[in-house]
Amino acid sequence: MPRPYALCTAAIVALALIAVSPPRLVGDGREYLAQAINFASLHGPSLRPRDLDAIVSEMARFDPALAAWDIRGATVADARRNRDFPHFWLYALLAAPGVWLTRLFDAPPVLAFTAVNLTLLGIALWAALPRIGAAACLLLFASPVVWWIDKAHTEIFTFALLIIAFAMIDKRPWWSMVAAGAAAAQNPPIAALFVLIWLVTILRDRRALMDRRVVAGTLAGLALAVLHPAYTSAHHHTPSLLLAATRPGAPGISSLTAVVIDPSIGLLGNFPALLVVMAVATVVLAVRVRARTDAHGLVVAAAAAVVFLWSFSRTTNVHHGGTPSVSRYAIWLIPLAVPLLTAMYRVGRPWWHRFLWTAALISAPLSVVAFRPSVPENSREPTALATLLWTRFPSVNNPIAEVFSETELHTDDLFVPVATSGCQKVLLGAEGEQGRWPVPCYPEAVPAACQQAEALCYANRSKDGYRWAIAPGAAAGKLRTDAIWPSEALPNVRRIYDAWDWRTLDFNARDLTVLRQTGGVAAAPIGSDRRFILVLREIHPAAFLRLAPAHRLDGVLIDPMTGRTLAAEDCVVQPGETCRIDVPDGFPVLLLAMRYRGE
Repeated sequence: MPRPYALCTAAIVALALIAVSPPRLVGDGREYLAQAINFASLHGPSLRPRDLDAIVSEMARFDPALAAWDIRGATVADARRNRDFPHFWLYALLAAPGVWLTRLFDAPPVLAFTAVNLTLLGIALWAALPRIGAAACLLLFASPVVWWIDKAHTEIFTFALLIIAFAMIDKRPWWSMVAAGAAAAQNPPIAALFVLIWLVTILRDRRALMDRRVVAGTLAGLALAVLHPAYTSAHHHTPSLLLAATRPGAPGISSLTAVVIDPSIGLLGNFPALLVVMAVATVVLAVRVRARTDAHGLVVAAAAAVVFLWSFSRTTNVHHGGTPSVSRYAIWLIPLAVPLLTAMYRVGRPWWHRFLWTAALISAPLSVVAFRPSVPENSREPTALATLLWTRFPSVNNPIAEVFSETELHTDDLFVPVATSGCQKVLLGAEGEQGRWPVPCYPEAVPAACQQAEALCYANRSKDGYRWAIAPGAAAGKLRTDAIWPSEALPNVRRIYDAWDWRTLDFNARDLTVLRQTGGVAAAPIGSDRRFILVLREIHPAAFLRLAPAHRLDGVLIDPMTGRTLAAEDCVVQPGETCRIDVPDGFPVLLLAMRYRGE
C-alpha cells in the first residue's frame, strides 16, 4: 500500500473519531497543559510562583473545574523556589507552538496536543509501513492506542517513538537511537532501549563507530536520554521526581505480568489479537530457525520488554486513571511487536499474510469502537474477560488486589471487603477468624493464612463453599464502613444461610418477581421465587414488603445481631393479590427467609 494513501486514510479515520470526542483532560493531562501554557508564555521549563495563578486561570477558561486545582500542591519546589511537576516537560514543549495558535483562534488548548499526537503517529506510520506491511500497521495503529489521539497525555508520544525506534533499527539505527532517546526523556526506563540499540549496532558492525550518521545519532539520542535526569538532578537533587511514585523490593509474578495478562488492565483483556499474532509468529520463527532473519531487533525487543515490565511493576499506582481500562503502560509494549512483525513480513508465507490480515480486520474495528476517543475514562471496567473470569471461573484469576477493588467499586483507593455482584469472588482483609464480609455474601470462617497482619485474600466461590488464595500486589486496604456484615451477626447469618442451603442460591438475583413492592427499606435478594433470603437494610419506620407468590410461602424474619426470630411469616394469597409483611424499625439489618412449602 502506498504510504501517502495509507496516511490519508489514517488521517480521515482519526479526524472522524476526534470530531465526535469532546475535548477534555484525563489523568496527568492538566500537568502537561500547564507546562505547555508556561512554555507558550515564553517561560519555563520551571513554573515561577508568580505565574501559577495566571496558568490556572487560562486552564479554567477551557475547563471551569480547574479553577479549584491546587497547582502548588501538584508541583515540587526547586532550589530557586520555582516549581516542577513530577512528569517531565519535553512532550509539553512540543505542544507549545500549538497553544499559541489556540490562543489566536480562541480554541481549546488541548487541540495543540492532538496536533502533536497526529504528527507523531503519521511519522511512525510512514516509518513502519514499508517494514511491517499494511496488515501489521492496521493491527498496531488501530488498537487501544486510538483512545489517546486527542488526549494531552504521553501515550501517543511514547508509542510513536517506540514504533520509529524499532522500525528503523535494521537500516537506520541512528534514527532509532534518536527516537529512543526522545522517548527516554519523558520516560527514563526507555533509556535502556537506547543503550540496547547502540550496543547491537556496534556489535553487528564495528565499523559503525566510524559512521558519522551513527555517531550523530548516538550523540543526539544520548543528549535526549540524559536530559531528564540531568535537569531534575540540577534542580531537585534526584534523577527523577517520578522515583517518589515507585516502590522498592523485588516484584512478584503477578506485578510483573499484570500489564500483559491481567483481564482488566492487561493486553489479554483489551488487545488479545496482538498476543495471538505474536504467539503464532514466535512459533513460526522458532520452527524455521534457518530462515534469514536479523535477530538483533528481536533480542532488543525481548530485553526491552524485561526492563519495561520491571519498571511497570515498581509503580505505586498500578490501577491508574487516564484510561478506559487498559493500563497506559501496556501501550509501551505494543511497539515491541515490530521486530517480530518485520521478520515475518520478510519470510512469512502466503498463509501468514492471510492470517495477519484476518486478525487485523477483526481486531481493528473492535478496537476502534471499544477505544474510540469519546469513550469515558475507566468506563470499560471490568472488561468482558474480567467479568467472565471473576464470576464464572473465579479461581482461575486472582488479580492484584488494587485492580480488583478499584475496578469493582469504581474508586481510586484500595478498600476491603469487596465482591463481585454475585459474591463469586470476594476480597477480604485480615480481621481475625470471623473476617469482615460484604453484604449479602456468605461469611465463611477465614483460614489462618488470611488472618496475618495486613493479609489480603480472595475467597473464590465453588460448589462446596469458598476456595482461598492470597491476593498479590498490595498490603492491607482501607476497611469499608458500608455494606458489611456486623461482626455480631456473622454466626447467625451463617446459621440461616446454611438452613436455606446457600450454596444453591443465586446471589446475583437482582429482582424477584415474587417481591412486588418495598416501602421504607432496602432489600437485597438472594435465591429464586421458590426459595430466597432478603437482606433488609436502611429500615425506616412503617417499612413493609409486598409479596405475590404463586404458591404458599413459609418463612421467618430474623434479627441476625441476636439470632432472635422476630416473626414467623406465612404468605398465601389468591391470584392477583399480595401479602404484606411489616418490617420493624430500629434494626441495622434483618433477614427474611422464605420458601415454598415443601422446598
